[in-house]
Parts: sequence; C-alpha cells; structure tokens
Amino acid sequence: MVLAFGLSVAGLGTVAYVKLRRDVGQALEGSLRTSAPLQFAPLARIDHPLVRWGGGEVEALALTSNWLVSAGAFGIADEKGDLGQSLPTLKATALTAWRDQAVVGLASGGIFLHRGGQWEELRTGFGTLHVRTLVEGAGGELWIGAREGLYRAAWGATTMDRVDGNPVKSIALGEGGAVFAGGEAGLRRVEGLRAIAIATPDPWIEWVGVAGRELLVVTPLGLARGPMEGTLTPQVGAEEASDAAVLGGQVFAVSQGRLLRLDEAGHASEELLPAAVRRVFAIQNALFVDTFRGLYRRTHSGWVLARPRAEALPPGPSHINALAMLESRLVVGLFNGGLVVGEPAEQGKAPTMAWSAVPGSTAWGVNALLNGGGSLYVASLRGASRFDGQKLHPLEGGDAGAAFALAPTPGGVAVGFGQGVSLPGGRFLSAFHGLPGNQALALASGEQLFVGTPTGLGAIAGNRVLWRVTAGEGKLPHPWITALQLRGDELFIGTYGGGVARRTASKANPTGAGLFEPFPETEGLKVNTGCLVEAGGRLYLGTDGKGLYRLSGDGHRFLPVRVPLPSPRVTAILPGKDALYVGTDEGLARLNLPLPDEGN
Repeated sequence: MVLAFGLSVAGLGTVAYVKLRRDVGQALEGSLRTSAPLQFAPLARIDHPLVRWGGGEVEALALTSNWLVSAGAFGIADEKGDLGQSLPTLKATALTAWRDQAVVGLASGGIFLHRGGQWEELRTGFGTLHVRTLVEGAGGELWIGAREGLYRAAWGATTMDRVDGNPVKSIALGEGGAVFAGGEAGLRRVEGLRAIAIATPDPWIEWVGVAGRELLVVTPLGLARGPMEGTLTPQVGAEEASDAAVLGGQVFAVSQGRLLRLDEAGHASEELLPAAVRRVFAIQNALFVDTFRGLYRRTHSGWVLARPRAEALPPGPSHINALAMLESRLVVGLFNGGLVVGEPAEQGKAPTMAWSAVPGSTAWGVNALLNGGGSLYVASLRGASRFDGQKLHPLEGGDAGAAFALAPTPGGVAVGFGQGVSLPGGRFLSAFHGLPGNQALALASGEQLFVGTPTGLGAIAGNRVLWRVTAGEGKLPHPWITALQLRGDELFIGTYGGGVARRTASKANPTGAGLFEPFPETEGLKVNTGCLVEAGGRLYLGTDGKGLYRLSGDGHRFLPVRVPLPSPRVTAILPGKDALYVGTDEGLARLNLPLPDEGN
C-alpha cells in the first residue's frame, strides 16, 4: 500500500511537472498578445437623489494632482465625497491615476475612467473584465489585472492588448520595462511579448512588489523575497503577512493587524498605529494604511488620519438579505451574518446612519424580517427569533430548523420553515398535508395564507390547505416561488427564473386556485426572496442581476428603474417613509419617493 501510494504521488508529480512545462512552453512560443477594439463611452448622469451604504474598507487608492481618491465597498470617494453616483454599481476593487485621471474597476465588472467631471466606460471586444488591480506603466500605458488575464491599453488608443490569459490579482513594475503579474495560477514575468513563469513558495499570489533588484510576493504562506533571477524564500517573521507595499526601498507588511517595517537585511520592526491595520498602500511617495477607524498616512511626525472611515455598514460582508423598520431604526439582515441596526444620526435631517451590529448568534443567515408591533420577528438559518430592539430571543417552536419567511395573520405570526409552515396555535402544515412542497420560501396573508415553495404555490385557510398549483400544470411561469405580494384582490408572484405572474381569484370558485397571468417582459428574470413590495402606491420588483423594476401605472407591465444601485443583484426591498430602501449583495441604497416615471 505504501509503495502504491508513493507511485501515485510520483505520478501526480510527473503530471504536474509536464503540465507546468507545457504551460510555460506555450507562453514562450510565439506572440502572446491579441488585440480587440477599445471604445470610451460616456455614461449618462443619474439625477435620482440617492444615498448608498456599503462596507467601509478601502481596497485601492490613487493620488491625482488635485485629490486623494479612495475606492472600496463604499464606492469611489475624493475630498468632496461620493464620486461614483453615475457608475452602474457601488463596490470597487481597483483604482489608479491614469494620466492624472482616476480609472476604476468594479466588483461587478467593467472599467471606468473619470475625466472632465464625467465617467466613461472602457468598452472592449474582450467582453466584461472583472478587474482586481490597475497600474500606470512608465510609458503612460494602463496595465489591467483581471480575473480574465493581463491586459494593456495605451492612452487614446482604439485597441487593447491581452498579454496573458492567467488570472491576475497584483501587478508590479520592474526596471527595464519588466512587468510582474501574479494571481491564483502563479507569478509571471512579462517582457515585451513573452510571459515566463516564476517559481514561488506557493502558486497563489496575493501581492507582488519590486524593491530595487529584489522581487517580493505575498502568498498564503506569507511574505517571500529574493533576487530577480533567483529563488524566492520565505521572510522570517512575516509568515502571517496578508498584504505588503514597497516605499523608498523599504518593505511594509500587514501581519495579523500589525504593520511591520522590514529592512534590506530582513529585520522587522513594528509601526505603532491607533487601530488594527487591514491594508497598506504605497502611492507615489506616500504610505497609507486602512484601519477600521479610517485611512491613515505616514508623515515625519507620525501617523495622521487622512480620511475618516466612510459612513458604512459594520466591518464584514455587505450582502443584505432582509430589511425592516423598528420605530425610527432601520434593521438589516445579512445573508452571511446576523442583524445590523442603523440609527438616524440626527432626527429629521438627511439620512445619515450610525450602524452597529446586534451581538449574539441566535440569528445567522437572515432570510426575512417582520415588524410585529414593538418587536421584530426574524427568520434565519438558525430558526425563528424575536428582536426587542436590544437582544434576540428564540421563539417558542422556532427551533424547527431553518426559517425562510414570515407573515402576519389574525392569530399571530406564521413562519415558513424548511419543513413546512408553522401557524399560530401550534399547527404545522407541510407537503404531507397538501402543500406543493415543504420549503416555504414566501408567505403572504390575506383572506388566505399563500405559501410559495420551490415546487409551486399553495393556499391555507384555517388549519388546512385549500389548493395548490405545481409544476406541469402550465399556470405558473416557473414553479420556484420566491416572493409574494398582495395588492388589493390580486396576488403578484415572483419566481426564480420565470419572472412575475398575477393571480386573481375566480368569481365562480373563490376558494380555488384562480386565474394566472404572466408578465411576458419579465420572462427569465430571477426574483430573490421578499423582493416584491408596494411603496408609494406602486409595486416594485427586485431581480438577481437585472436591477430594480416597477409596475407601470396602468398595471400592464414591469419597467426597469434606472438608478445606480450598489449592485444589480437586488436581494431585499423595504418601503419607508418617503423612501424606498433597496438591499443588494454589495450594500444598501435609499431612494427618495416618488421616483419619476422617466417617460414610461
């Protein structure tokens, strides 16, 4: 057995070696560069009053002749504030100054240049690029590191070049025009039209830098360094490094919240800062660090606050899954977290918020929130609970597995679980009792309690199932029901993959399934859970990847709402006083109501 295992490992090593040689050989053979057309398309200005909140973490910086520009989950900002209102999404992953103009890459995809007070999209024949890093070269060209590879664009050119097809997370410029690009598939040196693989302690490259004639990388094994043509070896004392920067020949590394300064001999000393460090940036002749207190700059007299932390959600992911109001406070339920509370900073003024996370682990992976008059009901992957404004309390019977939906009924709150619907009074109904499925993803309460599941729609009255509609009957555009909204006598049904349908009760059989009418313009749209709400007398629809829609005034069709949401993946909607709150996988937006009809 040991021999067989050894031969297996040796065989795998041989396969890996042959693959590496083949990849390197392909890189060395012939021209790596291909070209595609490049256009600079101005973006339309957005006039909707809009406030957006994402994460406060800084992911990239740029210094122009006028401003310090920062980018991150909060968007793009300079000294005047939000710079990216007209951009299609909020979260930025890359930023640099290109010919003294800010150019940015967005997490949802795309590259955008800001000049003359207006944003322009760099549209290329390579399709949408998911950019991780941007660097201006010595000749004024723009180097683009993306999930799709390494690219180069000359200022004012009508074409863009693809230099290498391997994913890139970091780029560094060396002497003599050398470019080093690293990502999930390793590190490469690019000179002219050749890309040569460079061995590293781990092939996953988080960061690459150049200090004189020395090459440095950050991998999951920490910081490694070595001569340009030699072997990179781990840096003693920086095994936990997660980020690094080079300034004036000195290397600075982030290690478990500390900032280390490494000299040429590799000796480390710690820089003392007022808060834990998460990222470090060397921009021109300045050094910055991002902390949860804000962005600090290193000066001769010490570290000074260069920019306060953006008004943002608490540290961590900003994927919002549910929204509710509790008195004057806005409560946010996170997809991969618990509850976050937004407290208006000053009553009656513009919507500034002081955000704080609710402690405890009673709720995690929040799917739905319901204001129950003084308390907030919470459906999460850890069951059903109640939030009294200070603490979370498990509901009696709320431990029946993951909870997905909530609805008020005359007798109390109904809870949709993964195994059925829990009714007030303790009655529990499932597919065994006639529902189209067990997993209750959506609930809506009227004369009947409507239940949406991944396999169809059902209705409950009293303690029994009245009717159900399932796949194959041809009534629903898609059986996967994710959102339900009653509007008068009509039930609007959102599906994940089939758009929206409208159900009206049959006059001849009012307790039957009724009549179903699809909206053809929504065909194929994926509606996320809870993303059908009525606000300001209009019905709003949130989609997964296609943004926000609204039902026309005559009720005949859904039309897109053109607003710069944090992301086109709408994951929660909440009507508020004179406003509509829209949650996405990259943050939250507040839209003032009423929204204009835009001529539709």
